Amino acid sequence: MRIINTKVKVGIILFEYDIFVQGFPGKSPTHGGLGWSSIALLSQNDQNIIIDVGSFGVRKLLFQKLHEKGLTPNDITMVLLTHTHWDHSVNWNLFPNATIVVGEVDMNWALNEPTGHSDVPELYIKELDRSPQKRLVGHLEEIVPGIVAHQTKGHTPGHLAYSVDNGDFDIIFSGDAAKNRAELLSRNVDMTLSLSDSLDSIDYLWNLWRKKKDNIMVPGHDIPMKLVDGKPVYLQKREAELQCWFSDNLEDLTDVKLVD
Repeated sequence: MRIINTKVKVGIILFEYDIFVQGFPGKSPTHGGLGWSSIALLSQNDQNIIIDVGSFGVRKLLFQKLHEKGLTPNDITMVLLTHTHWDHSVNWNLFPNATIVVGEVDMNWALNEPTGHSDVPELYIKELDRSPQKRLVGHLEEIVPGIVAHQTKGHTPGHLAYSVDNGDFDIIFSGDAAKNRAELLSRNVDMTLSLSDSLDSIDYLWNLWRKKKDNIMVPGHDIPMKLVDGKPVYLQKREAELQCWFSDNLEDLTDVKLVD
């Protein structure tokens, strides 16, 4: 289901903006990382840009969303990765014609992480490093006209946020530099390699958010929001649900809605 469908002006280009997969602000104490991260699409004519690509669990959903837009993975021209953790980066290899944008600092860090001791999907990152699709970028680099990368380290050493300028308002993809509304409001973070760097990045994101009155923030694990009287307000309904078999009957499904 399309959550957002609006037009954003990037330079002189109008992009259609869709949230493909909502990020979810939670984790599991019993089953490891939950990893439900935000995936969004910016498209205009023959340009189709995906911001973060999720992990294995969203592959069928991602294909479905592309189909609903009349697209295939071959139509994606660019992927913007906020960082190299598994829940944001694994599916980069689904898009054979896309330039894969990743922070140079983050890529160098990920390649040197010891196997099995971080959230880096080692084999996928090594394959990306060898791929001619890879494009390494740095702080304040303009990716395409109107889309700028912002190094927002802490969660990972070379994490990038992305801002999309449409003139009247920007859309800011914060990735996991600010994973959810709670981190933005508390100005504190869960899961970071450097708390001081993360706190600096939170301040940086707030400054970006406040630059224009109607700016939109899309966190890595939450739904889009804007500032109303200085406070973040959600722009859409949260859609998160589990279907569970708790009985002996396969047709007897228990729905667990994960909404506030």
